[in-house]
This record gives sequence, C-alpha cells and structure tokens, in this order.
Amino acid sequence: MAGLAVLAKELGFEVSGCDAKYYPPMSNQLEANKIECIHGFGLDNMKIHPDLWIIGNVATRGMPVIEKIISGKKNYMSGPEFLSQKILKDRPVIAVAGTHGKTTVSSIITWVLECAGIEPGFLIGGVPVNFGISARIGKPKSPFVIEADEYDTSFFDKRSKFLHYAADYVVLNNLEFDHADIFGDLDAIKRQFHHWIRTLGQNTVIYSNRESSALDDVLSFGVWSKVKRFNDKQQLCLYWPDRNGEASFQVFNGTRKLGFVDSPIAGEHNASNFLASYGIASELGINFNETVRYFNEFKGVKRRLELVTNISDIKIYDDFAHHPTAIKKTIETLRGTSKKKVGTTKSNRLIVVFEPRSNSLKLGHGKQQLAESFRSADIIHVYDGSVNWDVKSALKNLGQKLYVENNIQNILQRLLSQVCIGDTIVFMSNGDFQGILEAFVGMLDSKKFQR
Repeated sequence: MAGLAVLAKELGFEVSGCDAKYYPPMSNQLEANKIECIHGFGLDNMKIHPDLWIIGNVATRGMPVIEKIISGKKNYMSGPEFLSQKILKDRPVIAVAGTHGKTTVSSIITWVLECAGIEPGFLIGGVPVNFGISARIGKPKSPFVIEADEYDTSFFDKRSKFLHYAADYVVLNNLEFDHADIFGDLDAIKRQFHHWIRTLGQNTVIYSNRESSALDDVLSFGVWSKVKRFNDKQQLCLYWPDRNGEASFQVFNGTRKLGFVDSPIAGEHNASNFLASYGIASELGINFNETVRYFNEFKGVKRRLELVTNISDIKIYDDFAHHPTAIKKTIETLRGTSKKKVGTTKSNRLIVVFEPRSNSLKLGHGKQQLAESFRSADIIHVYDGSVNWDVKSALKNLGQKLYVENNIQNILQRLLSQVCIGDTIVFMSNGDFQGILEAFVGMLDSKKFQR
C-alpha cells in the first residue's frame, strides 16, 4: 500500500493513509514523499474527507473507519482495482507470481528494462537498491512491472490480487503452500492461479518454472496463452559448475550455450531468478549479453539478504524470509559464502535470529519443516513471543545450537556474548522484529574485539 500511495501521488492525487504499524523501508519512502500516515483505524481518519478510499486487505469489518466508510456510502475500492483502472490500463503489464522470489525477479526485470532505456513503471513489494523506491509510474505507455500476489484482495473481494492484472507477460516462479489464514491447502491456491490464467489473452507469454510440479498441475488445468519454460533442459536452463557458494553459472537455451553469468547476488535460487528475468527481457528485445551486463549492475533489494553492516569482520544481514523453503535457501546461500579462509583463526559460524511472524507460521503451518530449514546454521535464536505453539518441541532436533526466547533483550544479551570475529549473523522476519537488528548493531559497535 505504501508503493500504491506513491503511485497515486504521482498521478496527481493528494494522498494520506492509515495503518496499525509501518516501518522501514516503506515508512522511509512515505516520509520522503511527504505522505501523511495516521496510526490505527479509528475515526480520526474520517477528518480527512477524501474523494476516494483505497482499502488494503489488512482492513476488516468492525474497524471504526471501515464501518463509517460503509455506512456513510463513501466512495471506495481495493488497491488492485485502483491499479487496474488508473495505471495498468492501456500499458503492457509484466506480472511476476509465485510463493518465493517475486520481489527479486520483479526488481531484476525492472532494472534491466531501465538500463535498456525503456523507463518502465513498477510496483514492487520491496525497495530495489538501484532505484531506492518501491514504485513509480514510469514513462507513459511503457511496460509496468508488478508483483502478482495470490493473497486475497480485500474484505469485500476475496479473489487473489492477481485476478485484477490483465498481464501481457507472466512469470510463474514457483508454487508451494502458504497463506494458511486464507487457503485451506495447496489445491486451493492452484485454483486461484488457474482462475487467473483463464483471464489471460492468447498473446500473453507465460514463463513457468519447470522445477515446480505444482505449476505443472496449474497449467494442466488449461492454458490459452503462450507457455515457455525455464529450468528446462529443452528450453531455458542453467549449469552450475561449482555449488560451493560461487555465484557464477552458465546459461543454455536447449543445447545452445548462451553464455556465462557472474551473478552479483549469491544463491542458486537467484540464478533461477535471473533465468526468469532474462526470459521476459528477451521478449522485449533485450539480448542475453545486454541482460547480463545490466544484471551485473543489480544491487539487490532491501531486506532480501541485505548486508546491513560489517563490524570487526562480523557480517550482519537482514532478510525477509518467512517461509520454510525461503529460510532454507537463504541459510544455504550464506553458508556457501561464509567459508573459512585457510590459515586463519577467525570463526566462520552462521548465526540465525528468527521471528516466526507470517500468518501461516503463527497458525503452526510449516513448523514441521523449520528444523530442516535451519540445519546448516551453527546457532539459531528463535523468538517465540508471536506464536501459540511449542517452538522448542517443534525444533528439538536442532539440539544444543537452538535457543528459544520470548524476550528480545535476552536474545540480544546472549547473542552479544556469543558473537566472534568472522561470524555471519542473519536476522529473519517479515516485520520489524521490534527493532532487534538496529539494537544489536548499536551494541556490537560499542563492543571491543581482540583482533
């Protein structure tokens, strides 16, 4: 919604908003654009007297402002509907869908198009470092890149958001069970993807990840658009010559070698993200060598395995991962990039500090997979103040490297006593985690280490 507010302001609207809580990097973006935010959903919001209310999916019946909007017959619509009517209409739309990687793939595609002089518009669920913003209108009639989220649209429209996006180019990146608060099982999510595909035109190009059997199921239900595959040996695929943390890989189109990529972002999942992005770029006339050159200048996305600081050779990362699969891939990537240097006495431990904050994990869905997700880490701190299930029991297979706490200060003190020169620490949460990362950086910065 913060990005949508920026877009509305670019269109010439006077914009303000309300939410229960907002935090960086989106709160910084709102402040930079001088967009007023009111805490909470009380009747103080009614003093604004707007011409149009755009309602996000966190708003529910029973909230005072929502009840007043409805009873007062105020003009309102959902965010995706506003996008469809005011921004996406009469523009080529590039929509990126999937359980994981939407933000990264959308950001790569947008950056490649920008470097090619296309000046795309975009609405991304994070802040690409190359742009410093999560949304902009872009050049008139230029392509618009958007994350196509399967989460529901609003309290009055329970369809997935992406059903509002009449896309010309689609990435289906992967598909796993998530959003347990609104979907009963994976089949329910597949049906939403199928409903979206039924709305796409014959000239729409869909790039689907062959590694996802769930996406194969979705396509088997019926598809009327042009389907192309990535991570497919007959079409677009990669060869990873060294899986020990190196970020370099080769790309093939069938048996034809396209070239070599020295990725600026680590992880095999990001190599796959590049493949999907290149597929879309090629549809818009950008060749492989150009795509690689632009990709080499890509600086990542805030809170997506973002290196926040390096203090006394202790690297501290911030990451948004909250699904067991994403957690596992992030940890494996960091493990591969924190190899101990020969002939040194420095530690090369990987320490994870995690908050299970997603709606699915709060309900306990995915807790059985968490122990395997954390397996490659050396020390794991889990904050259990957000869930009602027994974290220690669910993660007992991790043994003595697991620490579970419901007090942020206790986590900070224990972490500070454990950390050594050469350690890598990653904080994982899809929220602000009560400011724990910033607090730890401040504490660490004041601590003296023997070199």
